[in-house]
Amino acid sequence: MSNLTPLMKQFWDIKSVHQDKILLFRMGDFFEMFFDDAVKAAPVLGIALTQRNKKSQDETPMCGVPHHSIAGPINKLLAAGFKIAICDQLEDPKLAKGIVKRGVTRVLTPGMVYDSDTLDGTKPHYLVSLDSESLSFLDTTTGEAFFFRSKKTTELLRFLQILPVAEIVIAKEDESLLTGVDGVLISHHEDIADLLHPLLKNEAPMSAARLVSYVGNMSGEESLATISPFVMRDLEHRLEISSTTLRHLEVFSTYKGEGLGSLFHAINRTQTSAGSRLLRQWLSFPLRDLNAIEQRLNSVEFWRNHVLELKRVRQILGQMGDIERRLGKISQPQCNGRDLLALAGSVHAGISALEVLVHATGGKANFEGLRELAYKIERTLVEDPPLATKQGYLIRTGVSPELDELIELSTNAQAMVSRMEAEEKEKTGISSLKIRYNNVFGYYIEITNSHKDKAPAHYQRKQTLTNAERYCTDELIELERKVLSANTKRADLEFEFFEALRKEILAQCPGLLALAHECSEVDVVASLAWLSLEEKYVRPKFSADGSLKMKASRHPVVEQTVKKNFVANDLELRQHSCLLLTGPNMAGKSTFMRQVALNAILAQMGSFVPCDEAEMPIFDAIFTRIGASDQLSEGLSTFMVEMTETSAMLKNATKDSLVILDEVGRGTSTFDGMCLAQSILEHLLSDVKALTFFATHYHELTSLDQSFGQITNAHMTVAERNGEIRFLHTLVKGPALKSYGVQVAELAGLPATVTKRAKSLLRDIESKRVQASSQLSLLDSLTAEDPYIEAVEVVDPETARRGETMKSLMEELQKFPLMQTSPLDVMNQVAKWKEIVERV
Repeated sequence: MSNLTPLMKQFWDIKSVHQDKILLFRMGDFFEMFFDDAVKAAPVLGIALTQRNKKSQDETPMCGVPHHSIAGPINKLLAAGFKIAICDQLEDPKLAKGIVKRGVTRVLTPGMVYDSDTLDGTKPHYLVSLDSESLSFLDTTTGEAFFFRSKKTTELLRFLQILPVAEIVIAKEDESLLTGVDGVLISHHEDIADLLHPLLKNEAPMSAARLVSYVGNMSGEESLATISPFVMRDLEHRLEISSTTLRHLEVFSTYKGEGLGSLFHAINRTQTSAGSRLLRQWLSFPLRDLNAIEQRLNSVEFWRNHVLELKRVRQILGQMGDIERRLGKISQPQCNGRDLLALAGSVHAGISALEVLVHATGGKANFEGLRELAYKIERTLVEDPPLATKQGYLIRTGVSPELDELIELSTNAQAMVSRMEAEEKEKTGISSLKIRYNNVFGYYIEITNSHKDKAPAHYQRKQTLTNAERYCTDELIELERKVLSANTKRADLEFEFFEALRKEILAQCPGLLALAHECSEVDVVASLAWLSLEEKYVRPKFSADGSLKMKASRHPVVEQTVKKNFVANDLELRQHSCLLLTGPNMAGKSTFMRQVALNAILAQMGSFVPCDEAEMPIFDAIFTRIGASDQLSEGLSTFMVEMTETSAMLKNATKDSLVILDEVGRGTSTFDGMCLAQSILEHLLSDVKALTFFATHYHELTSLDQSFGQITNAHMTVAERNGEIRFLHTLVKGPALKSYGVQVAELAGLPATVTKRAKSLLRDIESKRVQASSQLSLLDSLTAEDPYIEAVEVVDPETARRGETMKSLMEELQKFPLMQTSPLDVMNQVAKWKEIVERV
């Protein structure tokens, strides 16, 4: 340390306290990073890694970014999982004696954001804390704060997969609770806030108190000013949708991870970012309470019946900014006058939108105090304030007589500088003479080299440049003293007014957040009404007997892609029924099943649905098993993933659930898969009794309708002509007669030699199946009590042995307790039978 320069000694004094963070060290117009911080940050930011002073052989790695555009780089580092300490200059360099005082003014983690404008406005940004009995969420960018209570940790952890989590804050003793949680930054924090803290007044748990303490320690108490008190969200009255189901149904993103093509993208007609976030929340947690659902549907219907008001309110909301995130930014030191003006405009738009609703319903709105606040912001700040808040020129005249005098003086001083420049040009005859100012030299007269010989004798040389000389005069020095004095006092006083206005805004946060929330709800409900009119959706009804009826049902995403070519289908099922779907790939089985699930989600979140008529039960949960994908990084094969997801489904589904299974059992051998598929289906029908949609290529399962009356066989129609097929996408009753696998392969473009050979092999296999079937029929006849069997002389002992073995096998098969046996045991038993048959 003794060999370090004073600047680097100051750096290390600060860095030693923040060793786990990247230190952004303010030096003039740049924030610099040194040593390992620079090595880590440079590739993330895409900037050059250099050395501090190459000429003096100082090889200290460093990189830097301009202070006026720091928001983007900071959020890149946060997104990469780094913690950041912002070390700023604590005094004016011009007034500093010796090295400028510096200190950490703010600490940021991935759960907190420097500038919310750089985030996706449609997604929340949650900081989370967990203990053995609760899970708390806090979005510092919007002020949203809530928690769940449960003594089942697994029940709490599922929310970490459903909601977008940026960082988890936890005590070291609770870290074992996070088993299986990957891909999220985990920070340790042992302290908790006082449970009497205003944000914890709703009997918030320890996990919420930990978040309040964490944010307060990192960003200061003022950063908590825009946070709403924590509220509890219940687990009982929500439709349960796991992260697996959300992924299978492509609710928020497609299998490729893209938003385009998801349900959220297809139905999102909101006009505001806050409305988009609320819509995402409604989709994540649809309702189960009939009254609550009907209230939302009533609101959607109201806007449908008032189209003129609907158009007007959507037009106004389109001009409204994001009050929640704007408030979050105003609570931070880096906010500027434009943020305050943007808030004022948002308040005006929000109140105007609610006035449209009030006028249509005949109710009352009481937001006059906020309207006056917005007017005060606009009366105080100039129309286009500068980004810097400490250099003046952001407060209007008329706010303060004292400030008006300083504004007048500084403004006239600028005019005096212009007059002096004109006079000097005339005296010297140098038309290119300029009077300029910079922070280092103050005011100076600049004359190019071609005219420097004309400089008067009383000009005092101040600086020599390559192409010009800079001078000063006694008169200019006196003018500089007056101007700087006026400008400094003006800047200080304007900053005082700005800070007072900022604090007045923060004091009214509860009212501003209430306005934002009401506008978000109006935006979501109005957007759903607009969607229903645009796409011809209908209001769903809810059946008391658990039946499901849909007339001309459509897929909300696919129909917007194919437009007029989408084929709608009717459906009618009784309570606890099963629709068993067969038919070829590409015929539309998966699309049809998904549209039923998506329509159920839409209905229970309070939206109209894409049908001509719809009546459905209120489900307690939706379970899906659609498609297959390896998770090789976790050591899980396709089949293991399939069985794991199916196992969770069978354990958690109830008689009030909606279950969708698509091609279960296809990840293993044909016989194993078929036996598993049948046993799974039988378990759902006999034990779970959930409303089930089951698509399969195992046509043998269609005969189960003889044993289970709740099964309805159906298939998607295919037209075949001259060996060519055309998918009609129409649902009809009855099992499919063919799979058309080879024909689908032809449509996919497989070489003709391949498909021709496949057809030949298929004919051979089908003929052998017929032969095997007749042999089995003969063996079946051996089991009958025929008085003539004993009189038959068996010439071939080997044939007799085979017959006895098959007879014994058939008897064992008939007595096998299928419904009382687990799927795994069934699979093992089938394997044993398979070995016996192969030996025979």
